[in-house]
Amino acid sequence: MGAIVLQLESDTLAIPGEESKQSIQILNSGTVVDRFELDVLGEAREWIRIEPAEVNVYPDQTAEVELVFRPPRSAELPAGPVTFGLRVMSHEDIEGSVVEEVTVTVGPFTEFGVRLVPTTKRSRTAGRFSAVVDNRGNAPLLAHLYASDPDAKVGFVFKHEEVEVAHGKGVLVPLKVKPKTRLWRGADLSLPFQVLVVDEDDEEEQTADGALVQAAVVSDGLAKFALAVVAAVVALLALWFLVLQPSVESEAKRQVAVATGQDPNALGASAAGGGAGGKGDAAAGGGGAAAGGAAGDASGTNTGGTDGSRYPALGDSSGGSAGKGGADGGSSPQLNAVDFRIQANVKASDKFVVTRYKVPKDSTYYISDILFENAAGDTGIVRLQRGDSVLMQISLDTYRDRDDHFVEPVEFGPGEDVILSVRCQAPGGQTTTTSTSCTPGAFFSGRAVTSAG
Repeated sequence: MGAIVLQLESDTLAIPGEESKQSIQILNSGTVVDRFELDVLGEAREWIRIEPAEVNVYPDQTAEVELVFRPPRSAELPAGPVTFGLRVMSHEDIEGSVVEEVTVTVGPFTEFGVRLVPTTKRSRTAGRFSAVVDNRGNAPLLAHLYASDPDAKVGFVFKHEEVEVAHGKGVLVPLKVKPKTRLWRGADLSLPFQVLVVDEDDEEEQTADGALVQAAVVSDGLAKFALAVVAAVVALLALWFLVLQPSVESEAKRQVAVATGQDPNALGASAAGGGAGGKGDAAAGGGGAAAGGAAGDASGTNTGGTDGSRYPALGDSSGGSAGKGGADGGSSPQLNAVDFRIQANVKASDKFVVTRYKVPKDSTYYISDILFENAAGDTGIVRLQRGDSVLMQISLDTYRDRDDHFVEPVEFGPGEDVILSVRCQAPGGQTTTTSTSCTPGAFFSGRAVTSAG
């Protein structure tokens, strides 16, 4: 007849990393003494053994063996019932060999961690971090997130205060850290804080430390630069009034004297003494005209800037006409404010996808302000390019909105492409998000120098 497997226990709990046993009996339903060999079939054979693995049984008698379970403490083996095959092979009656299904329940265990990306961030207003919760257990993790700082100087906003993480998986939770007061001047201030993750079921907890480095609104470097600019302006004004302006006036009077056939030295003396009636007035008027002519060059371009040192110098109509001697003032470039926006919509992939804006062929753009936007909290890489040249490269998970200002504007020439190049890793910043695209954008503002027709 062969063997019959009698299972003595209906349900056995096997704890990962620990050893547990289940007893079974082998009944010899044959008519002779038989030797039975036992082994386990299926993936569970790696962590199940049989003691003893071979028994001799008399007819109509039973022999007891034990199944010894030692499941690994790994997230790859989920908690719950596991069914395997127990094969009993008869030496006397090959056809009497049997395979019996046996079920064991793998117990759950909890193991998780939390880390901050990045651990330290420098910002004047608010820093954006990501709390990464990793579930290394074999059962789903229901976790609650908290944050605190020892000096109560910052506030915290989690995008999700409670998350469920599948076994062996991780979830990224955006975190905004904002100082409660502004730092107007002085050295950077380090504001340490801690993120706490609590397992709602087992009340276990894990922590991660981070720091927001608060930068002053007015940095020491900017203050020194402003003082240097003021000193330079004062020096230039002094140079003009004390040296250049008297020289220009003297040269203008000399040119008038030469043009009218007068003695330059006599004219200078007459002007110094107040002059003789109408002639003194005429000389003054002539000097003004000559000065006006000297102010412009042949193309009508003024040598002074229209907006400090940040933009190119442009001529005005008065300087141009004076430079031409009243004939044809020429054409002057026009300086106007300009702004535009680039919005990307990129599928998740490992490649960069470009979205471009083309500068008109008759214009040159001087961009002084760029606002980078990441409203959805996507993760990946964004690049600002001038054609094929990469000007800036930023990680998307480090900001929601980033406002950059440049002392010297970024120049884009006629017909050049302003490119926003995006490599999308995780739309919305969540591994469980339903979004399929990253949607970062950028707003540009500055000045446009346009050639007149």
